[in-house]
Amino acid sequence: MTTRTKAKAIELPPGVLVSDTKYPDWKERATDHGDNGCLTFYNTHGFGWCIATLAIGGRTRRGRENSRTYAVRVSDGAGVRIGNGPHVKSTVTIYLRKARMSALKKYADLYVTGAVKANTTRDRISSRRAEGVERRAAGDTWWRWSV
Repeated sequence: MTTRTKAKAIELPPGVLVSDTKYPDWKERATDHGDNGCLTFYNTHGFGWCIATLAIGGRTRRGRENSRTYAVRVSDGAGVRIGNGPHVKSTVTIYLRKARMSALKKYADLYVTGAVKANTTRDRISSRRAEGVERRAAGDTWWRWSV
């Protein structure tokens, strides 16, 4: 006896077609938008649909890939952090085609603004860490609220 399984319907962000998840021909790709012509969407329980913008960290000490990323929330454009925890319902990669750019332009623009926010956050955190290293090297033990 054989059992057949039905193909599970993919849940997609609003305005995205199933054909957008298929890898396009090289002539059709819009590589000047998004992350080399593709956007990674996360569907989460708390945030809804989010677009991944910047990976956080590299490999961990044990050699595993660190899967956290900065992302931008589709509903309001807020910056969020997403991992591969139980809050992530699904992950979808959308390939941008030249013919579909007018329909997906809002997502490409949202990716750009989210990437700017993510870079600003990363720079702020790294500057704060570097200041701590400099202060400790100078012999300071407390500087947070110093005037």
